Parts: sequence; C-alpha cells; structure tokens
Amino acid sequence: MKKILLTFTMLMVLSITGKSIENNKSFVLNGHISGINKGEIVLLAFTKSGFQRDTSKIENGNFCFTGNYPNLVQGMLSLKTKGLGIKSTPRKTIMLENVEMKLEGSVNDFKNAKITGSVIHDDYERYQKGRKPIMKLSRKERSPALKQYKKDFMQKNPKAQFSAYLVKEETLFKTYEELYELVKDLHPDLKKQPYVAQLINKVENMRRLEIGLDKIMDGVHPVSYQVNKEYKGKHILDVIYLASFTNNQLCALKKDGTILILDEVGKIANKFKPSISGKPTAISVDVEDNIYILSSEMKLVKKKIRGRMISKELPVGVECQIFSKEGEAIGQYKLSGVHIASGSRVVDQHLIVSDCKLKKIQIHDRTSGELLKEIDDMRSCCGILDFSVNHKKEIIVANLGAFRVQGFDYNGNSLMAFGKRGKELSDFHGCCNPVSVATLSNGAIVTVEKDPTRIKIYSKKGAKQIKGIEELVKGCNFIPMIVDNKDNLYLASEKKGIVKCSVAK
Repeated sequence: MKKILLTFTMLMVLSITGKSIENNKSFVLNGHISGINKGEIVLLAFTKSGFQRDTSKIENGNFCFTGNYPNLVQGMLSLKTKGLGIKSTPRKTIMLENVEMKLEGSVNDFKNAKITGSVIHDDYERYQKGRKPIMKLSRKERSPALKQYKKDFMQKNPKAQFSAYLVKEETLFKTYEELYELVKDLHPDLKKQPYVAQLINKVENMRRLEIGLDKIMDGVHPVSYQVNKEYKGKHILDVIYLASFTNNQLCALKKDGTILILDEVGKIANKFKPSISGKPTAISVDVEDNIYILSSEMKLVKKKIRGRMISKELPVGVECQIFSKEGEAIGQYKLSGVHIASGSRVVDQHLIVSDCKLKKIQIHDRTSGELLKEIDDMRSCCGILDFSVNHKKEIIVANLGAFRVQGFDYNGNSLMAFGKRGKELSDFHGCCNPVSVATLSNGAIVTVEKDPTRIKIYSKKGAKQIKGIEELVKGCNFIPMIVDNKDNLYLASEKKGIVKCSVAK
C-alpha cells in the first residue's frame, strides 16, 4: 500500500503549465458506475497548491466532481468498498484538466471504466494500452523496452499535450546533464510546447552555470572540523532554528517560542519567551543584534472527508516580531506574500525568507515587511527549504528537492549550481538533500544531509565529511545550521540538542 501511495504521489506532482491548456472552463466529471446504488468515491490529486482530496456521494450509481485544474495533473479515483464485498479498493487513474468529462464503468471492473471528453486522457489511455505487452516481458527486457516505447510515443505524437507530460515525468531526479540528453533529440514540434520550451531554456541556463565544482571552489582551501565534545548545548532540546550574534553568541529558537542566548561554551546567558500568537518557525539576527522572530498565523479550517467534518490548522500568513537581545519588543509587521517562513536571514536592509509552501525565496524590506523580490524555481520537500547568505551577499540555497546547491543574487539571477543525487561523497543521498547550507569565511561551502546525518565541507579538494556526528534526526526532518564569525558550525536537533563543530587546529 505504501508503494502504491508513494508512486501515485510522485506521479501527481507532475503538472504541465502553459496557455495551451488554460481556458475559462472548469473541470466537471459526471460518472455512472453499475453495480453500486449508494456509496462514496474519492478523487485524489496533488496540485501546485498542495494535496487535494475530494469526495462525492454516489446516488443510484451516479456521481459528480467539479473543480479547477488550469494546469494538467494526474489524479486517481478511488471507490470506497465498505459493504461491497470487495477486498481490494477499485481505483482508476484520470488526467485532470478544465473540460467536461464523463465516466461509465462497473464496480467489478472499475479500472477499465471508460472516460470520455478529454483528448489528453484519451492519449493517456492509448499510451497505457501500448505498455501492456511490454509489461509481460522479463524484468531485464522490460526496462529498456519501456524507455524506448516512451521515447517513440513522444516522437510520434509531438503535438500531444500528454507527450509534454511524459517529458515532465522524465525530469524527476535527473541531473541537468541527463536533462540535456533528454531534450536535445526531441521532435521540433514537441520542443515548441510551453513546458518543454521552458525546460530547454532552463537546461541551457543550468549547463552554463554548472562549470564544475573544481571551478566553483577554485582557490578555496579545505577546512577540517572536529566535534566539540565539551560544548554544553547538547543538553538543550526542542531547538528548531539558529542564528548568530556579532560577538559569536548563539541565538536559538525553541519549539514553544522561547529565545535562548548561549555563550561559546554552550551556557545559557539569557532567555526570554515573547508573546507570539502564531507558530514560531525561524529567527534571524541583524548587525545591531536585534532578533527577528517569524511565526505562522494559523487558521482552523473545516473540511468534509469521508463523510465527516475534519478540523485542521493551516498557515495563512507570517508575522515578524523584532526584539532586542535583552527581550525588549522593538516592532512587528506582517510579511506580505508569505505562507510559511521555513528559513530567514537579515542582510543590510533586507529580511530574506524562504517559503517551503510557495517554493520561493523572498526578499523583504526589513523595517516594513514589504515584498521586494521573489526567486522561484525552488523544489522544497518535507516542509523544508533553507538557505544562507555569504560574505559576497549572495543567496546560497539548499534546493533539496533538486539535490542541488544553488547561488543567486538579489535580482534572482543564477550565479552557480552544483550537486546531484548519488552515492558518492560529493553527491546528495536519500530522499531530498541537502536540508541546510552555509558558507565559510574562505568561501568553502558546508552542507547538511539527513537520513542519515552527514555534514560535508566543499573546497578545491572536493567534499570532506565531518566525522563523529551522530544521527541527529529520524526520517525527513530539518537540521538547522549556523556559522559564526569564527567559522564555528552549530547544528540543532530537537531530540539530541545542539552540536558545535570547531575548526581543527
């Protein structure tokens, strides 16, 4: 069951944007299922705004779904089987777009129900039909045959929007070198489709940026670290974000909103708990050592699921509260255009924030909260998206969903990129990494990976792992990191406390 859900989730993430499928219509699906009089049917989809689950009552075998899918996504219809005497849940994949569609099927053969009204869904069904004989081949023969079949389908149907969807499907977890090989041989008509044209442009830009780690780190000498076993911060739990003061004291945000100020040996020098109406998520410190606390305003939303009204708290905005190092309130405002502040830094007159929900880096005026600039093309994962700002005032992003580190200027221009998913030390492993990134004073880059925990320093000698760090988190959880003015590294774990890594002498 977990494999089914994981595969479905990955497929649902795929969406195709472009004017060619945008219209003023809405999505309508009218269906009839023989063999069932009353019941419920669920429509699952994962859109740009997040996971969507809709339920429709079945009356006399009839049901209806409506919605808005300006961007093509793949969904799944799932029949509730209680009282039907069916062991496995009947499911049917459907391509969702803003057109009127019809479904005719039987409860005993739901996967083969006939869906009409969508040319894109027709192409999907035709594509799946061609796969069936290939799926009967041996495992060794099947993989290359499926790969060739997909390539042939796209070449023979270059104007089909479903072909662009298949291109999108092929981009998951690919390096830009692999993406280049994918797009360079596509049919000229397929290259003209909005998504594919955008992808080709992105690939060309990234190929230009990916000059190699050796050139990015040219002249950057390696730095060695060792875990400071005498650091007393390892006993401080429930810390969710870190910042550093100008005197190298540490500022830590606890889950309950408490602010801790720690000296260089990990002793608590001061603490205070400000009044925060929302859920605290991140902090940052300016050059005057003022503390910016970001919290999500939560709204209780009620939704009917499986015939029951479910209440759930959802983030609807972000508030910034500013305090002195002593805990005195200085100011507060709402950040425009932010849903969740998953990371933050204050640089000059700017408050820079990462939003893991909108998948953006946003630059705000630090005194008013006014949104000045947005950087798109982030691929967050597991509610994580973090970044740092180096001494050149370049924004260095841990773009974990892309398994990359990327650099941008304040105008959103890409400066550099490196990294890919893999098993080598210089690669990023697991399900979406790195989760944190920082830059040392000499230009070396530090990355943090979870599941398992791995801290690496990138220099002209490549990647070097810091030894002696235990597993800090379980599964897909964030590991905050900050670097002070002496290049000391601090890592926070809610369960394992704060770890300090000092430069080895």
